[in-house]
Amino acid sequence: MDTRRATTIGLILVAGAALAGCAAEPSGSATGSPSPSASTPAPTVSTDAADADEALLPIPVDEIREWAETAVPGSDAEGAGPILSGWLSENTSAHHTADLKSQEAGAYQAQLACRGDGVITLTASGLDEEPSADPIVCENETIAFDITTTATGMRIAMDLEGAPTIYALSLQRLG
Repeated sequence: MDTRRATTIGLILVAGAALAGCAAEPSGSATGSPSPSASTPAPTVSTDAADADEALLPIPVDEIREWAETAVPGSDAEGAGPILSGWLSENTSAHHTADLKSQEAGAYQAQLACRGDGVITLTASGLDEEPSADPIVCENETIAFDITTTATGMRIAMDLEGAPTIYALSLQRLG
């Protein structure tokens, strides 16, 4: 294998590993909780750009899941969905979509926590629906809001503007 090809393959593998921290991952999910599936394609990014973005995060990547457990209500409560957590950056993943395919239809209280110097805009809807409410804008804070779906499944889309930022999102079924 020539050096150029080996270098390209190596960069793709390193970028994939760096992007694994950007994907929404459920943390502390209760047994039987719906699991999200990421549907955002992974962009090609240089390792230097991903490392530079990661260095700007308010906490190390390997501590995001633990922070998420304290930043938003846990998934231990009855009717709770998974806690989604991760990070977004302009150079690695400025847009992330998570499809919660088995999330029951109904009304939910959501909490979004974000930390960092970027601004995350979140929209939520049913899987095949347009968002029915105005986007939620999070800027280094924790926000509570309602989400209502009419069919099984929920789509959460987050867009980042600005500096790398971490997030945690929890869902608690109402009623």
